[in-house]
Amino acid sequence: MDYQIYFIPTPIGNLDDMTIRAINTLKEVNIVACEDTRESKKLLDHYGINKPLTSYHKFNETSKSIEIIENVNAGKTYGIITDQGMPGISDPGHILIKKCIEENISYTILPGASSIITALVGSGLDNDRFSYYGFIPKKNGDKKKLYQELENEYKTSILFDTPHNLENTLNDFKEYFADRKLCIARELTKKFEEYVLEDITDIKIEDITLKGEFVLILSGKVKSEDADISAYEDEIKKQIDEGLRTKDIVKNIKKVSDFSKNEIYEYVLSLNK
Repeated sequence: MDYQIYFIPTPIGNLDDMTIRAINTLKEVNIVACEDTRESKKLLDHYGINKPLTSYHKFNETSKSIEIIENVNAGKTYGIITDQGMPGISDPGHILIKKCIEENISYTILPGASSIITALVGSGLDNDRFSYYGFIPKKNGDKKKLYQELENEYKTSILFDTPHNLENTLNDFKEYFADRKLCIARELTKKFEEYVLEDITDIKIEDITLKGEFVLILSGKVKSEDADISAYEDEIKKQIDEGLRTKDIVKNIKKVSDFSKNEIYEYVLSLNK
């Protein structure tokens, strides 16, 4: 095989969504590392693949990554899969990729199913630019930090949530983002696939089936029609006086505004004359 480790996306619901390349790769590797051996066996059985399975999940990811690297150095090839979707995105895989880079282990990422992109496209919301924030945090302090970020996010945002937490999330969103739209996507690629797209204030929890994992697509902060970059003049001048480089000032203002980098750059130069 060309690589020592293969990161292989798995279906996010419909088992028929595996690519031919992914199937063939799983047939060729020596060992398949997966989150849940029971779930992964169903997938492999579906395609008539008989390979040794080893558990690789968030609770043993660090130690297991070391073990995998050791076995790879001994001549084994690995396929890395998760229960659903792309390894390394809110699932185990990222730590192992970093170790591959550190240890000069050859690896490749196969393309495949992703609930993030599927839900974004299906939502119908702006997808020219978007941000991914992962799962809604459980702790109130972490939630508050997230919501503060989202309050100033002009791009469409993608988040994950669970059935038992969705009602609380929806109540929070109605408080923080009452002027925005929200798409709630569930059971993607399955028989009961569903997209609920409404103004946040109009969404009722009783109209949503609380089953499966939810992908939330939140529209971005609405840019005021009379927005003027001069509103950031004092802050830009302050950063100029502090000796920040122009590109760093542009980066800082970009984080809190919806102006393009070119617009900010030209304005910074005009104040720097």
